Amino acid sequence: MFAVRKIKTEKDRAKEAAKEREKRRKKLIKTKYGQKALKHAKWGKESCFLGGVATVILLGLLTVAFLKKGEISVFSGIAGFGVAFLAWKGIQAGRKGLKEREKRYITCKIGLALNGCILLSMLAVFVRGCLK
Repeated sequence: MFAVRKIKTEKDRAKEAAKEREKRRKKLIKTKYGQKALKHAKWGKESCFLGGVATVILLGLLTVAFLKKGEISVFSGIAGFGVAFLAWKGIQAGRKGLKEREKRYITCKIGLALNGCILLSMLAVFVRGCLK
């Protein structure tokens, strides 16, 4: 007939609040098979960024050289050394990123490959310029 209501004590409220907090915390954790999701390596992201900047500068320099039919200024040569320096720093950052623990290393690998190709292409341009 009459529904009996249970009187909540402070202890009961505290238990409910703790349960609710635990429930929210579990919902926020993105897991796969009970393991925490891995983040990308910090140095790997930096390696990719340096590789991207070096690629944009290199493409700009090559475009200017093509449009001017090879008659470029000393500034372009200095910028070429800057591109090589950026690629070297990108390789170093990628190597540091591979040493980070419990991270995703795909950005490190991409950065290493990109910066390695840029450095080799700058070396080829330098050797070609010396042989000319």
